[in-house]
Amino acid sequence: MTGYGQFCAVARALDVLGERWTLLVVRELLLGASTFTEIRRGLPRIPRATLSARLRALRAAGIVDDDYRLTRAGVALAPVVQELARWAVAAQSAALTEDDLDTAALTWDIQRRINVEALPERTVVVSIDFTDRDEKYWLHLSRTDVNLCQQDTGAPVDIWLAAPTMAVTRWWLGELSWAQLLRHPDVHMYGDLALQRQMHRWFSRYVFSPEALGTSP
Repeated sequence: MTGYGQFCAVARALDVLGERWTLLVVRELLLGASTFTEIRRGLPRIPRATLSARLRALRAAGIVDDDYRLTRAGVALAPVVQELARWAVAAQSAALTEDDLDTAALTWDIQRRINVEALPERTVVVSIDFTDRDEKYWLHLSRTDVNLCQQDTGAPVDIWLAAPTMAVTRWWLGELSWAQLLRHPDVHMYGDLALQRQMHRWFSRYVFSPEALGTSP
């Protein structure tokens, strides 16, 4: 027996969704991932074999189709994922720790929440330097395309942001405002001053922030 062997609906749901990574795969699909690679960009620590296994199980359960699209049963999990996020925001036992920090997942989530309508008419390049990890990323932003690069393409950079991973993560989660992030003693921003003043408008809020979940004090 691989399941819980209980008649309870909660147990039967966990028979399908309770394995490690499964609900996070569903989360990525809910957030718009449409390929194997895009799911892995949102879950950089998941082994390829594990992701393949979870997708097979989700297909067998009728939650995902062969084209990486959620079925009606899969879309119905959206409020479940949202309520789990709401619980985590409120629960002290789910507080953010250093072990939760992942610059690859963080920057991928940021790039998919860019508000392209707020961007300047020309392409803007933002360099993000996570100073505590010596990890760098480049966002190439335009009204028609948004790209996240892990290597310097040589394109001229308009804004440089140097910051600890925890500070940027707390801002993205909604625990710090943009102004509070910039006042952090270890955060530094350089470059085009006019673009710096606009920059806070380029980001739509993290989809599970307290503000988005309606749990702001």
